[in-house]
Amino acid sequence: MIAWMRGRALHVLLILALLGITAFQAGRVLRTEREVVDAAGGGGMALPLDDSFIYLQYARAIAEGHPFVYTPGNGPTTGATSLWYPLLLLPPHLVGAGPSVAIAWVFGLGVLGYFLVALLAWRLATALGGWPAGLLACALVLASPHVLWGALSGMEIALYAAVLLGATHAYLRERGNARFPTLRWWALVLAGARPEGAILCGVFALLAFRDVWRARARDGIRRSVVPATLLLAAAAIPFLVNLAVSGTFESTSSQAKSILAEPYSETRMAYLFGLPRIWLAIGKTFLSFLLPGHPPGGGTVLHGAFGAVSAAGLLFFVLAGRLAPARWPATGTLIALLGAGLVVCALPVHWWVHYDRYLQGLFPLFLVTVAAGWGRLSALVPARAPRAVTIAATVAAIAVPAGIAVPKLLPEQHDMIILYGYNCQNILHQQVAVGRWIDQNLPPDAVVGMNDAGAIAYYGRRSTVDLVGLTSPGYARVYRSGLGCLFEHLRRRPPARIPTYFAVYPEWFPYWPESGIFGPEAFRAHLSVNTICGGTDMVVYPASWIDTAPTDRPGVADGLSPGLALVDSLDHAWLADERRHEWRSEPEAKDVLRRYPFGGRGNRPATDGGRIIRGSERFRIHARPGSDLTIVMRTDAWYPSRLRVTVDGADAGVWSIARSESVWVEPRFTIPGRLITRDAPRIAIHRESTSGEENYAPFRYWFYQ
Repeated sequence: MIAWMRGRALHVLLILALLGITAFQAGRVLRTEREVVDAAGGGGMALPLDDSFIYLQYARAIAEGHPFVYTPGNGPTTGATSLWYPLLLLPPHLVGAGPSVAIAWVFGLGVLGYFLVALLAWRLATALGGWPAGLLACALVLASPHVLWGALSGMEIALYAAVLLGATHAYLRERGNARFPTLRWWALVLAGARPEGAILCGVFALLAFRDVWRARARDGIRRSVVPATLLLAAAAIPFLVNLAVSGTFESTSSQAKSILAEPYSETRMAYLFGLPRIWLAIGKTFLSFLLPGHPPGGGTVLHGAFGAVSAAGLLFFVLAGRLAPARWPATGTLIALLGAGLVVCALPVHWWVHYDRYLQGLFPLFLVTVAAGWGRLSALVPARAPRAVTIAATVAAIAVPAGIAVPKLLPEQHDMIILYGYNCQNILHQQVAVGRWIDQNLPPDAVVGMNDAGAIAYYGRRSTVDLVGLTSPGYARVYRSGLGCLFEHLRRRPPARIPTYFAVYPEWFPYWPESGIFGPEAFRAHLSVNTICGGTDMVVYPASWIDTAPTDRPGVADGLSPGLALVDSLDHAWLADERRHEWRSEPEAKDVLRRYPFGGRGNRPATDGGRIIRGSERFRIHARPGSDLTIVMRTDAWYPSRLRVTVDGADAGVWSIARSESVWVEPRFTIPGRLITRDAPRIAIHRESTSGEENYAPFRYWFYQ
C-alpha cells in the first residue's frame, strides 16, 4: 500500500512538473512572439504558418453551415488534411468570436497537445523500457525544438503525435487478449488525425489480426475478428469521406502535394525510383533529431552527436527485444510503426519544408523508441553481474543520452522560439495584412485568386479560387501540370468563378503580368526578413483578362478554301481537351504560355497556352473518312521544324515550318483523303531532330474538311 502511494505520488509530481514546464514553454513562446511582432510594428497575435488558417477557415465554414466548402462559390473539398482537427477549432466560431479569440484558442490547444505528447511519451517509454526510459523520453520531448514548434504551430501535429503515442500504448496493453476495447477508439481518432495516421491505423489492424490468430492457437478458443476489423474500418473512414465529398479517395491536400498525384509520369517515376535515397535522407533526419537543414532535393548530413544517441538507443532497443522473448512483440510493433511511418513521410514531394513539419508527428514515437532502447540497457547486463553494475547501467541509461543531447537541444530550442516569433510576424505582416486589405477595400462580390489559401480567405472574407488546388476543386492537377494549363483552365471557368482579383507571389506566376492576366498592382505586402513565407512580396492585382479569351477559329483565317468546314479542334494545355483527344507526347511535353500579335497584321495580341514538344505527339480526332483533312496549327515557331505526319501509321508527308519572330503563325498541312479511313483516326506528328535543344510548340490545332 505504501509503495502504491509512493508510486502514485511520484506520478502526480511528474504530471505537475510537466504542467509547469509546459506553462513555462508557452510563456517563452508568447513573450518572444510579442517582442518580435511589436518590434516590427505590431498588429496582433498570429500563427507561424499560413496553413494553420486553412484549418480555421474550414472550421468557420462548418460553423456557418457549409462543411467542406471553403468559401462560398467553391465546391466541396478535403483540403483540411486532418478530418477531426477542424472540429476542435469550432468553439470560437460557433459563438461568433473574431480571429484573435480563434488564434488564442488554437494556441491553447497547442499547449494542451504539447503537454499530452510529453505525458504520453513518458507513459509509453516507461511501459517499453522502465522508469529510466520514461524520464529520458520526457527530457528529449521537452527539449526538442521541433516538438515545441509543431505543437504550437496551429497545425494538427500535436493531435497526430499524441494519438499515435496513445494508440501504441493501448495496443501493447491489449494485444494479449486480442479484444482491443480502447484501441478501437484511439484508432478512430488516429485515422482522422492525418492521412499517415490512417495508414498506421491499417498497420495496427494487421497486427491485431495477427494477435487474434495467435490467441486462437494459444488458447484453443475461437477469437472474434471483429475488433481487428473495426480497426481496419477506422483506417478506411477518411478515404471514404474523401470519396463522398470530392469523388476520389485522395484528399484535395494530397492531390496538391503528394507524389502519387504528380501529373507528369516521368517526374513521378524519377521520384519513385529515388525513394531509397529519400528514405535514407529521412532516416538521417530522424537520427539527427530533425536538426540539420535540407537543401532542395531532400539531402541531409547526419549530425554526429545526435546520430550516436539515436543509433545506440535503437540498437539497444532491438538487442534487448531479441534477448527477451517477452519484449519482442513490443519491439516488433515499434519497428513496424516507424518503418511504415518513414515510408509514408516521403509522399509529400517537399517533405522537408517548414522545419520538417511532415516528419514532426512521427518524431515523438521515434524519441520514445530511442529512450526505451537506452532504458533497456540494464537488461543487457548479465544476471550475475554485481548490483552496482546494474545501477550504473540504469544511471547511464539516463545520464549518457541526456547529457549528450539535451545540452545541444536547448540552445537549438531557444533559436527555434525566436524563429517562431519571426514566423508569426511574417504571416501577420504578409498574408494577414493582405487578407485585411481585401476585407477593407474589395467589393463584397469579388472573387480572389490566390496561391496561399489560409489567412487571405480567413481575414479577407471573400469568395476565393485556390490556384494551387488545396481548397478549390479541380485545380490541383491543373496547377501541377503548369501555368499554361492553369491559364487554360481558368479562362474557361463560369463567369461567376473567374477571379476578379489575384493575391499571389509574382515569382510563382512568371509571365502572367505580361500576358494580360494581371492588371496594375493594387497592394503589396513586403517582408524585410522572410523566415517562413513562399516569397518576400505578396501582391494584389486586379484581374485584367485582356486578350485572353479562347479563340474558336484561327487568328488568320484567310487562305482557307471557302468550302472547308471545321470538324474538330485540339487546344493544347487545356487538360480536358487533351483527354478528350487522347493526346500523348514522347517525351512528356511541358506547358508554355505566350502572348503575341498575329503575323502580318496590325491586330491586338492574343494569349494562349500550349505545349513544348521535343519529340513527338499523337492524338485522336473526329473526321469524315475519304475527305482531305487540312490541319492549321497555331505556334510561335521559335525554331524551324520538319514534322513527319502519319495517320493511323501511314505516312502523310513532311510539314515544314519556318522560324518566326515573336508573332503567332498558323501554318497548314493537308492530309490526303485516302489516308482518312475511319471517323476517329489517330494522328501522330514527329519532329525530325536537327538539334537536341530545339523543339516545336503547338498551341492549338484546327481540323477542316
